Amino acid sequence: MSRLLMLLVCMFGLNFGQDLFGQNTEDLQGRAQTAVSEKRFGDALALYRTLLEGDPMDVENILWVARLSAWTNDYRTALNFYDQALGLEPKNVDAMLGKVNVLLWKHSYHEAFALLTTAHDLAPTNTEVELAWSRYYHWQGDEKDAKLHVDKSLAFDGANQEALDLKENLAPDHTIELRFAYEGDTLPGTYPGAIEDLGATYFNQKGDIGLDFFHMNRFGEAGSRGGLHFSRKLGAAITVRAAALFGGGGDIVARQDLSAGISRKLGHGWVAGADYRHIGFRTLKVDAAIADLDYYFEKPIWIVTSVAANRAGGATTPALLARFYSQVRKNVTVNAGYGHGTEIFQLALPTDFGAFRRDSYIGGLTFVLTKKTRTEATYTLARRSTGVFENMFLIALVRTL
Repeated sequence: MSRLLMLLVCMFGLNFGQDLFGQNTEDLQGRAQTAVSEKRFGDALALYRTLLEGDPMDVENILWVARLSAWTNDYRTALNFYDQALGLEPKNVDAMLGKVNVLLWKHSYHEAFALLTTAHDLAPTNTEVELAWSRYYHWQGDEKDAKLHVDKSLAFDGANQEALDLKENLAPDHTIELRFAYEGDTLPGTYPGAIEDLGATYFNQKGDIGLDFFHMNRFGEAGSRGGLHFSRKLGAAITVRAAALFGGGGDIVARQDLSAGISRKLGHGWVAGADYRHIGFRTLKVDAAIADLDYYFEKPIWIVTSVAANRAGGATTPALLARFYSQVRKNVTVNAGYGHGTEIFQLALPTDFGAFRRDSYIGGLTFVLTKKTRTEATYTLARRSTGVFENMFLIALVRTL
């Protein structure tokens, strides 16, 4: 009898423990899902980590830790947990797509491509796979292929809200952009300078071509210039560009301004470029070789740097420009920068050339008024080699038709 009683106690005790553990697990899962729905991602992450302590092999909980780590910008941890999930289930498409999203945020496009290819082979009619392909091309500026894949995803699931939102945000096949700008500067002891800028640019999936017209009154010397600019994508990684401006000029206003360049995406957020520029005045010709290196962080922040070697009158001088950009809100981007040396850069006055500015401190703001309209404002305080400071500014309105 005592043995039977002991056995019954053990059985009921074991069942009670299992029920208690199951209730705790369900409670933790419910609290974690509530935290996710309320966007308390830090709390949700802590709860899912607790669940993993009870069952380290639970792939679904591993995936939630990976997702939440990515959403809180801990990309290294996210990749580690996605790899854990794939180690347990090598054909788990959700784990593949989650890892792809992190790789896209890190601009690791080659590795993302390999995973997407495998995911597509495993699930050729999966809406989420097609959406991932669309994001892959969209992040690299290939809107044509991005649109092709988002249309496929909608063919599988026409009510998918993420696909509908992505399709709306993709660049249209054809766009015309109009630009109206006023640029000016004030240098003590000189006549205030001003430039009125009118431009129209046509964009398609492969590049753009545009017309420009400038009327300039620089330190009492007036003149007008007009010309063309264009860019063309060669695949997903390379872009070539060129521009030419001609018109009446003199000692201050250039008679012609020619430039050509090429850029290449290097992956992991890096873009490298090189340009050649030739500017002709009445008595002076300037050549510039410019190297650009841009870096795009995993957040909406990027840095643009330019290093140039300018040759004028047989002398070669170096110059440097660095600018920092941050999208502080969905419709507001701010930038700040510093330039040193001779200026052939697009500071406050993109059409201006000055050989005597030693230091330039730059600040600017872009504000999106509507989906098709934005304003730009830039202020530059430039110090010339004489020590005199010059104030420069730009105000522009850009409208997409």
